[in-house]
Amino acid sequence: MLKFFKNLLQINKADPIVIPQTSVKNDAKSEIKHELQEAMPENNEDHYLYGFAQNKLSDFEIKLYKLRSYDGFTRQRMLEHLKHCFDAELFPHLLERLSDYVEINRQLAAQHVLKWSEHVEFSQLCVHHFLLIATLQNRDRTEPEAFKLLLSEVSKQTHFFSEIFSKQQGVLPRTLLKFILQYQWVDKEKLFELCRLAKDQQVRKYWLDEIIQNQTEAELLQELKQSKLKDVQYQLFDHLYQNNALALEDLILFWKSKFPSMMDYAYFALRQKAFNFDQYFIENPIKSLTRSDAIIQAKQWILLKGDDQTFFEILKKIDSKDIINAYIFKALKQQYLNIEQCLKYYQNTQQKIEFWYLIKLKKITQQQMNIDEIQQFICLIEPEILFTQRLSLIEHHDIWDQLYWLVLQKQHIKNSQDQAFFDQFVECHLHDLHYAIYGAQWTASQKQEMALLLPTFVQSYPQIFAKPEVKKISKPYLCNEN
Repeated sequence: MLKFFKNLLQINKADPIVIPQTSVKNDAKSEIKHELQEAMPENNEDHYLYGFAQNKLSDFEIKLYKLRSYDGFTRQRMLEHLKHCFDAELFPHLLERLSDYVEINRQLAAQHVLKWSEHVEFSQLCVHHFLLIATLQNRDRTEPEAFKLLLSEVSKQTHFFSEIFSKQQGVLPRTLLKFILQYQWVDKEKLFELCRLAKDQQVRKYWLDEIIQNQTEAELLQELKQSKLKDVQYQLFDHLYQNNALALEDLILFWKSKFPSMMDYAYFALRQKAFNFDQYFIENPIKSLTRSDAIIQAKQWILLKGDDQTFFEILKKIDSKDIINAYIFKALKQQYLNIEQCLKYYQNTQQKIEFWYLIKLKKITQQQMNIDEIQQFICLIEPEILFTQRLSLIEHHDIWDQLYWLVLQKQHIKNSQDQAFFDQFVECHLHDLHYAIYGAQWTASQKQEMALLLPTFVQSYPQIFAKPEVKKISKPYLCNEN
């Protein structure tokens, strides 16, 4: 048996290896080879194909790519070849090679940086690529002399610090602050001023933390009242409130803030002091409010959750449709108003709305609009709502509401295009009607409408209502007496 397996596994070296022929002919092979050679850049001795054949890279771009080659000798050859090149596109690639894992490449890159420092544009390049320079600090292998030279050049550009802090947010100003603190590029007094005017919130926080620790409560209160930045106001207000350093007048002042977070905090603080809100509104009656005062009082009334009639009276003093609608949205989000109250307001004021506004109301409200409310809102829409828009309004309602809505909307079909869309919509939304476990919860008036309109609808779409389950559930709603 052992001899049998040996014979079976033995390979006959004399047997020729047969390679199956491919379906590609010799002419086709040569054509493909010719196309590949044309696509290859000239002098590309590593035989890499860069980019697309119809959009070849320049020789310089190919050399930049080779500076990132996995082969250390290729990178070295390119560094030596480009040692007299001072093109701005090369600079960031050179910075990366300062942390090359091959020592000779790091040295070549460092020598090139040293030569580049004699050129006028070196300072601007260091500033422009500061984030890339900053990453060298955390690399395991970095030429220290070159790194110091780059940082030294950045430290001289004090105008760069001011521009970055005042105009930018994110990683760059935060990294710059870290290096300024680490290497003490700027004296403390000037750094405070730079951070105070900074656009980035994290940079401003350095200044805020310092003044909170070192300034008196009176100085902090003065800074709080002068600042126009939300984060500065909030942190100073929080510090002073925690230290019981805010008078009642200060709390009232910030209860009128344009920032909702500040107004909310001040409202909380006033409640802790048992502030008499009723007396406050008596002393500031609606009839005496200016437009800007009315905007503030509308926010205050939402926080208080006062009666809705007074709220709508305040809105009248604003006299701006867009601002009024914005506060109605805000009131809905905070569940101060509901859809029924909003609908009543629009009907009483005879205000017209656009379709997008109704869609936004549906998204914002915490409760789903019922069919009757949707119908009443449609009466307020101007210009006239499209047929496809009508159908889209019940996308997320239960299947019985969808059936009721579709039965009603059939009468609004105006042309063959509407009819085709309606047929497709019905098929898509009602094909699972037979899976409905519970019957429809229609109102008495809705049942009467369905008794009149459903039989015709059933005749138009018999395939949907032919199933026994649908017949059984829908039968009670087809008669007037029910």
